[in-house]
Amino acid sequence: MMLAGCLAMTGGPSGVPVLREATLAGGAVVLKPPPGYCIDARSFSDRPGGGFALIGSCASLTGEAAGVLVEPAIITISASPAQDDAVATDSRAFQTALGRGRILKAISRDDGLSLLQVEGGSRVPPSADPRHWRGLMTVQGQVLGLALYAGIDSPMVADPGMQMMIDLADAIRSDSAAAATTAANAAE
Repeated sequence: MMLAGCLAMTGGPSGVPVLREATLAGGAVVLKPPPGYCIDARSFSDRPGGGFALIGSCASLTGEAAGVLVEPAIITISASPAQDDAVATDSRAFQTALGRGRILKAISRDDGLSLLQVEGGSRVPPSADPRHWRGLMTVQGQVLGLALYAGIDSPMVADPGMQMMIDLADAIRSDSAAAATTAANAAE
């Protein structure tokens, strides 16, 4: 099955502009998609108080079969300011806040990343597998909401998707901290 045109090859160049790297929240959050994935530039929004990015396989977005071919998936990332740095990102609080869908797996890491494998819910794209991943974490004073959707029975709705979310979250945290350090050193 295809997911909103981003989970299957389109057969030819689609002309969708893509980004290989971007910042959200006025530069506080650095986003570099995994190899083979790109940011859909049309969906990208950056503002001082947050932002949004949709990531898909570069091949699916552009229609070009060159480069790294990866499992089709859609990943969304939204950023909004943390209120008084008092955001509960543990999986129990996240489950309560999510309030829809059946929780299949819950992971709370010591670094504040909470991941849920969810089945169902009102925001699952119609052609996607009902199982998907949701993530929540804080980075540089921003609350990041992450989601990963894939086609029916895609490996991305299981452990490979979980690992991609963990790797992406780790990269965002590391890249954002490095950018903040560089900016602070430049300001001195």
